[in-house]
Amino acid sequence: MKIDIKIFKNLVCASILVLMTSCSIDDIEPQNQLTQENTIRDEISAQQVLNGVYDLGRDFDVSAFPLYLAAYGNEGIISGSLSGGNGFNTNEVPVSNVFLASLYNAHYKIINSTNFLIKGLEDGKAVGISEERKNGMISEAKFQRAFAYFNLLRYFGQFYDVNSSFGLVLRKEFSTELTASPRNSVQEVYTFIKDDLEFAAANGPEFIEHFYAGKIAAKALLAKVELYTGNYTDAATLADEVINNTEGYALESSYSAIFSNSFNSQEVLFAPYASSGQEGGSTMDLINRTTFSDNLKTTADAQVGTATDGDLTGAGTNYDPRFSFAYSEGTKGVNTQGKYPFINNASSQNNTLYHLRLAEVFLIHAEAEARRPGGDLTVALGSLNTIRNRVSVTPKMLSDKATLLEDVRQEKLLELFYENGESWFDLVRYSKLGDVTIASKKATITTERQLILPIPSQVIIGNNNVDQNPDY
Repeated sequence: MKIDIKIFKNLVCASILVLMTSCSIDDIEPQNQLTQENTIRDEISAQQVLNGVYDLGRDFDVSAFPLYLAAYGNEGIISGSLSGGNGFNTNEVPVSNVFLASLYNAHYKIINSTNFLIKGLEDGKAVGISEERKNGMISEAKFQRAFAYFNLLRYFGQFYDVNSSFGLVLRKEFSTELTASPRNSVQEVYTFIKDDLEFAAANGPEFIEHFYAGKIAAKALLAKVELYTGNYTDAATLADEVINNTEGYALESSYSAIFSNSFNSQEVLFAPYASSGQEGGSTMDLINRTTFSDNLKTTADAQVGTATDGDLTGAGTNYDPRFSFAYSEGTKGVNTQGKYPFINNASSQNNTLYHLRLAEVFLIHAEAEARRPGGDLTVALGSLNTIRNRVSVTPKMLSDKATLLEDVRQEKLLELFYENGESWFDLVRYSKLGDVTIASKKATITTERQLILPIPSQVIIGNNNVDQNPDY
């Protein structure tokens, strides 16, 4: 499914569903009462709608959130002025936080747009499209819908407990009328997510640019979801299939190459498109308003030399090379964080987000293999050390399952910091599984309430059937 970049940008600009408004924040009503009859007519118009879905994933409300997650978790600190950043460093985000409301709203915009497209394609509104291409586009839309729900569940729902009633409001159909619906259970949300991803993994396009969501990306996200829900055998199997893919996805030989190559990296499974100009990518250049946490620094320091001899002058010494690359004087770059080297101007390529990349899948495999019944710890260790070998740090040795799992958790922190908040969700999951005391990694976490964010007050006002999270 190759598409010229200029054509892609034109289609994005022509996208019909980017601008949406609503009174109820999880019922998003498109402007001008768009319908499948006057919008989706053929493959080209369907592609325009799909490109609009992708473009929604680059809006500030969505694309800046890794900065906030890093501060809420154990990766970093918001050190400068960041819109709506109050409370994230200390894990006391108020229910009135307007940025949270925008984040919630932005994800439901994506969901409603995908519902619009899926319904139109399933109803045969795209005349002349092949069955394979139709299923491929539905797969891309279902991936985006699943990804939006997975993110919302991790932000605002008790994602760590499949028996919890504190899930999300599931919107399964395109909404043109405002209705107030209660939250579905966590299990119901996960079931819906898995159904979407299973379809996408079976029918998604192959050999595509990495800013599209294809079959491999769907399988990788499904592996993560299975890990979260405790289906470790399925998670390990899916992760292994992604690692041994036949589409050319492979680890970069150097860590820095991931970020210089951006979404074109052979390691990136899914990352939004980025181009030049202020609207050409994510807002991750705002990372210059953040810095690393003591936890991240200490973990990186312990990998090389002694626990207190790290140095960030020059190219950096005696830190984990990934930390040094990001923060050393010689490599931190214009945004003071080497993972995001581009600035927001007309001549720069601009930064993208690393939603899914192959290194994470190796670590999903390592954890799932270690946790599954009858799992082979040596195999799990091999997946972990594949990531460590890439950056030439001493391979881990096998002692016991608990140590191996902690090694995997720390490796994900070192590998993925400031990318997608994964280390925070790991902390919550590991804490719930009894593997770590969360307060030892983030001292401001003192109550169960802080494991998830509050439902924004504007959501409750717009939908009085939505129950607030406990103790907020």
